[in-house]
Parts: sequence; C-alpha cells; structure tokens
Amino acid sequence: MSYLPRLALVVIAALAIAAGPAQAQDKVERARSTTEQLLSQANQALSANDNAALRSAIQSAFDFGIWERFLTEPRADRFSPEQRARFRELLPGYLAYLYHEQFDRGLATPPSVGEVTPARNDVLVGATFQRPGGRTLPVQWRLRETSEGPQVIDVMVGGTSFLLLKREEFTSMIDRGGVDSLLSFMQQHSL
Repeated sequence: MSYLPRLALVVIAALAIAAGPAQAQDKVERARSTTEQLLSQANQALSANDNAALRSAIQSAFDFGIWERFLTEPRADRFSPEQRARFRELLPGYLAYLYHEQFDRGLATPPSVGEVTPARNDVLVGATFQRPGGRTLPVQWRLRETSEGPQVIDVMVGGTSFLLLKREEFTSMIDRGGVDSLLSFMQQHSL
C-alpha cells in the first residue's frame, strides 16, 4: 500500500474518532430535550386536569413498539391478532394513566431534569419530582434513538423499572385470567 492511501485511512480514522464525542454529546442533548419537553407537557396537562393532553405527551415521547414487545413477550403466543391490536391501542392510555397515578401528587413545583448520562446505546435522563412535605422522588428516563428521535423505552422510579414491574404484573394477569382479563384491566386503567 502506498503512502497516500495509508494517509487517507489515517485521516478518515481520525475524523471518525473526533466525530464520536460530538455525536455522543448531541445524542445526550436530544435525549435531555425530549425529556424536558415530556415533563413540561405532562406537568401542564396534569395541572389542567387534561387527560387528552397527558396522553398526547406520552404518545409523542414513548417508543410503544419496545414497550409492547417487552410487556407481552413472556406470553406473546397467547395473543390473537385481534388481542394484539387491542393491546397496542390501549397501551398509550394505560401508560398515561400510570404517569398520572405516579406523578400527580404535589406538582406545585414542576419536575426538574438533572444528570444525563450515556448508558450503552441509550441515554439516562434523571429528573426530580417534588412531593408534599419537601420530599423528592428520583426518576430516571431511559431513552433510545429511533427514526423519530429519542424516545422513552423505560422509566425507573426510585430505582425500580416500570417496564420490568409491569411485565411481571401482566404475565401474572394473563396466567390467572387470560389475555382478555389483561385487556379489560388496561381498559379500566386508561386515560
């Protein structure tokens, strides 16, 4: 290999290495921005008692494909195509309901975004929710880059993964009463 092709390879490698940190920082900033937007819109919706706006905020920020796959995976073979479609339809309203139940207490002070850190292919965005009596609730949002930009793929409240917690709960419901009982539960707990 002659000197020029080697030099070209060295230059290309150097440019790729230099671009890496800038791209990683851009990914972190996009995740922060998405989380700030979600928290702002959700806080406004909760303050106005506007369930449709809360659902809209959740729909724009969450990757429902990942949530659906992960939540149904242990019992995926038990879903008919119609049940799968109904699950997909109910999921945004159910997650909006969970958000409402978890975070609609003591929101006189809007939640604040804190530490943002890369985590493998994802970004963890920390936030703090103020509770009555001066207590705080730490929350981490796990976001992944998608074709639609960064989207929430998990929420950890006090160190507990909602995704794992709900997966266990859904699996247990299906085992006890079948997929229709899960869908009925989601319908009853949906905004």
